[in-house]
Order: sequence, then C-alpha cells, then structure tokens
Amino acid sequence: MDKRYKRLVGNSIIFAIGNFGSKLMQFIMIPIYSYALSTYEFGKVDLLTNIVYLLAPIVSFDLFDGAFRFALDKFEDKNRIFSTSFITLVGMSVIMFIIGSICSIFVTGYPIMYTVILLIITIFFSLVSNFARAIGFVKHFAIAGIINTFTMGVANIILLLVVKLGIEGYLVSFCVGQFIGILYLFIATDIPNYLSVREYSLETLKKLLKYSIPLIPNGLAWWLNSTSDRVFVLGILGPSYNGIYAMASKIPSAISTILSVFFQSWQISVVEEYDKKDSMKFINTVYDTLSSLLFCAAVLLVAVIKPVFNLILSANYYNGWKLIPILLLSVIYTNIASFLGTMYTANKKTVGILTTTVYGAIINVILTVVFLNMIGLNGAAVANAVSFFVVSLLRYKYMKKLGKIRINFRKAIYLHVMFIVSCLSVYILKSNITIFMVGILLIVAQIILDSNLKLLLKGVIMRCTK
Repeated sequence: MDKRYKRLVGNSIIFAIGNFGSKLMQFIMIPIYSYALSTYEFGKVDLLTNIVYLLAPIVSFDLFDGAFRFALDKFEDKNRIFSTSFITLVGMSVIMFIIGSICSIFVTGYPIMYTVILLIITIFFSLVSNFARAIGFVKHFAIAGIINTFTMGVANIILLLVVKLGIEGYLVSFCVGQFIGILYLFIATDIPNYLSVREYSLETLKKLLKYSIPLIPNGLAWWLNSTSDRVFVLGILGPSYNGIYAMASKIPSAISTILSVFFQSWQISVVEEYDKKDSMKFINTVYDTLSSLLFCAAVLLVAVIKPVFNLILSANYYNGWKLIPILLLSVIYTNIASFLGTMYTANKKTVGILTTTVYGAIINVILTVVFLNMIGLNGAAVANAVSFFVVSLLRYKYMKKLGKIRINFRKAIYLHVMFIVSCLSVYILKSNITIFMVGILLIVAQIILDSNLKLLLKGVIMRCTK
C-alpha cells in the first residue's frame, strides 16, 4: 500500500474514530424519536430540517464549500479566505433573522424562528468545521463532530423525554449541539487568529463566489433529487406517511453517514492527486473498493433490517422496513454520484456538477409524482434510486472521457446480483436467522473475490494495531 493509500486510509480512520461516538449517538436517538414524536410530528420536523439543509448553501452562497476548497491550496491567503467568508455570513445572518421574524408573524403551525436560528448555526458550523479540516486540524474536526452529536443527543433526551417540548425541543437540540461544536473549534484551535476585519477582501469574495455560485443551484437540484420526495409524500399522502418514510430513510442513511468519514478524507486526496500522471489508477482503485464496501454494507443492512425495526422502533413505524431495499439502492447511487462529483470540484469544474444534478432532479420530481400515485411510498424510493443512477451515469461518462476513471462493469453487475439476492431473501424467507446467514455468505464471498477489498481490510487492521 503506497503513501497515497496509506494517507487516505489513515485520515479516514481518524475521521472514523472521531465519528464513531457521533454515529452511535445518532443510532441511539432513532428509537427515542420514534417514541417521543408521533408519525405526524416527525413528518413535520423532518420537513423543517430538510428545508434548513436546502437553504443553507443558498443563503450563504455556499461560501463554506468555497472556503474549504481554496483553503486546501498551498499558496492561498488563509486569513483572507476565512475572514471574508465569516464576515459575509454574519451580514447574511442578520438579513435571515429579519426575514424570519417577519415570516413568523404570518406563518402558523410551524416554529419559524427556531428553524431560522438552526439555519444560521448550521451555516457557521459548516464554515468553521470545513475550514478547520482544510488547514490541517483533522483531529479537532472529528472531535467537534462528536461534541456536536453528543450534546445534541443529551439535549434531545432532556427536551423530548423530560421537558416534552416536541418539535421545538428537537430543533433546539440541533442548535445547541452545533453551537457547542463551533465553540470547541474556536477554543481548541488557532482559527480565531485567521479572523480579522482588516483581512476582508472583495477580491477574495469574488473569487470564492465564482467557484461557489454554480454550487448554489446544484444544492437546490441535489435537494430536489434527494429530499423533494419528502415534500411530495407530505403533500400527496400526508404527514404520517412522511413520518414513516423519513424514519425508514434514517436506517439506510447510516451508510452515507459512515461513509462521510471517507469523503472527508477523499476530498483532500483527490485534490492532491487529480493532476498527477497516474491519477486514473489511483481513482479506479479507490472507486473499486468504495463500490464493494457500499454493496456489502447494503447486504448487511438487508440481512438485519426486520429484527432491527422490531427491536428499536415503535410499532407505528414497523412497516417501513419494506422500503429499505429500494432506499439502500438509492443510497448506493447517491454515494457513487458524490464520489464522481468530488472530481469535478478537484478541477474546479463546478458547472458540470450542476448540470448533472439538474437532470437527475427533473427525473426525480416527475417520477416521484407519477409513482407515488401508482404504488404509494415505494414509488418515492424507486424515483430516488432511478434519479441518482442517472446522475452517476452522466458523471461517469464525463470523467471517463477525461481519462480519469474506467469502471469494471463485470464487477458492477456481480455486485448488483449479490444485492438482489439479499433483497429476495428478506422478502421470501421467513426465518431472520436464515436471512442473516444468506447475507453473511454473500459478503464473505465478495471479500474472498475482491483483492482491493482484502488489501483495504489488511491496511486498516495494520493501522489500528500499530
């Protein structure tokens, strides 16, 4: 394993260690949400939090992504990048607060001001944490993630189970978690030294906006592609169905959450390696390993999904397990699309990210409306999977044309067959133990056949035992 792979694996392990506690807390919170919030309440609060994720890149001009990308360049002035981004976002926050105050007068039934405050804190947490990661504070970035999630979890337990604030308590918990995470990064690192009013630069702002503005409509299109299904479920089937769909989506999203530690490391590695002569070999090897991990994780989740739903969730949410196989396929294609998208950002071709995402979003919206009326909740999941498959295919064709990647389609077909077999087992077989054994056998077979996966596991074991 050469230095590039060692660094990628090493950084991923650091992020993984830092995120383990966070993900554990998030998993623990799933049954708490299912018992503390009705399907109706969870459907509403899920919509609000997803609107926050939609608006964050729009109202901030996606400056947190721009700051991260330019801070990775060795010859950029880090003080100007951070100061310009931070001060600009302070101004935008004031505007958002005023707009939120006005909207809260006219909108009833939804906690608008709590949502606005969460939006503002989310933007600043994204900026500070991404900048910390870009300038080398990898461990502190990971610790901030732990602090954020554990604080949010404790606050949720208090506000949902003890004080019983419902939706408001859920939103306040998210605000508190991210605020404490920001506070930690300001105390534990020298990030405050990068912030100065004198370093504010309109020229730097223009440069950042030139990179980040194409990402704004991309953020909207990505939201339409990945989250608009919740809005249509809410509008066509109602809040209770959206609550079931949102809760079911949380289980497969665990894969994306875990893989986020890889992408945090990969974003750095792909920028460093993109223009090198042997970049295609490096990218192919990483992609090949990633695809194996995605499908193996999906097979494992399918193998345990029935007992997991029965064990940790309220009975009101149990039927949501039937959505899991299709949602897992959507998660697989989402992560493949994200992987390919990092190569666009590596060469700063952000317009390409936008166009591919827009195509996927259009397909997703049309298919969601059609399929929801035809086959109910399963329709939203199918539309999501199809749209992200299209995005992945379009991005792959472009990167293949540039000579940056070439997928082994024989392996891709095998991985899909393995996944289909695991899905059929959960629908056909009655015994949970038999379903689990089928999944384990499929995963073991893949590990035996996949040399890159064996190499990765060997590297991880060696790294962890040092």
